[in-house]
Amino acid sequence: MTGDAPAESTQSAPIRTRPGVSLVVGSLLGSTLGIVFAQFLDDLGDGLLAEILGGDAVLYNNRVVISGDVSDLALGGGFVLCLFVGLVSLFAYPTLKGYGIPRLVFLWMLLHTLRQALTQALQLPIGDGGQLGLAYSTLDAPPGLEVAIAGGGGVGLLLIVLSAATAFLSFAPHRRFVGDGRSRLMFVLWVAAIPAAVSAFAAIPYFLPDTQSLVIPTLPLVPLVFLATLAAAPGISAASAPQDEKSTPWPWGLAIFMAVALALYLGVLAGGVSVDPRQWG
Repeated sequence: MTGDAPAESTQSAPIRTRPGVSLVVGSLLGSTLGIVFAQFLDDLGDGLLAEILGGDAVLYNNRVVISGDVSDLALGGGFVLCLFVGLVSLFAYPTLKGYGIPRLVFLWMLLHTLRQALTQALQLPIGDGGQLGLAYSTLDAPPGLEVAIAGGGGVGLLLIVLSAATAFLSFAPHRRFVGDGRSRLMFVLWVAAIPAAVSAFAAIPYFLPDTQSLVIPTLPLVPLVFLATLAAAPGISAASAPQDEKSTPWPWGLAIFMAVALALYLGVLAGGVSVDPRQWG
């Protein structure tokens, strides 16, 4: 007796439409490190310029305290240092190899460093202009120059965050994540926008206690500039990704580094460290 053999049932594996958790976590940690690094550079730059101008500076985990007969010009040191380091990093970024977590962390650090500098420039004509405004007031600058600086800062910031969409899409593990506008939007949402928002709160422990600075109250504003990155993602039609899906290892080393940095921030910098190494000991 013969009969038709039952057809073998086959079911293809579901196609994953979201990036792996390890990539999102790596991006979150990278953005957190970028925020902490940018603030550290800002405070360090103010302290270094104060020392150069003949004053004394003590660096804390959330501020720098300057003493002595020092001009307010010292308060512009952080802007200069962040802008310099950010621009050097921007030109160094294309020379990096691969698209793993180390390069993603480097991208976040350069983005936050430039954000730290350019947002200060953007705020220059508003109110007292913050620390950069105080430094600017010590200069014999022609009228209207602060508006030009602010305009340049705004344009520069917009260009940086818009071009960041292309950079983030380069980390796509498979071409399906960049195949159409919706896919690109969702990928940048998970790898850039969400990590930027969460890292603004993940960075808070590094700046505690925040009784004498304004770092923590301004952190929720940090992710706003990356909304332009998200908006630019669907239009990046030139985005490319590998045909064979690549996997992203869990960023255990980065997580350990962040924990050690937190311990140093709260255990050492929270008590204050002189910017002048001759006073260490």
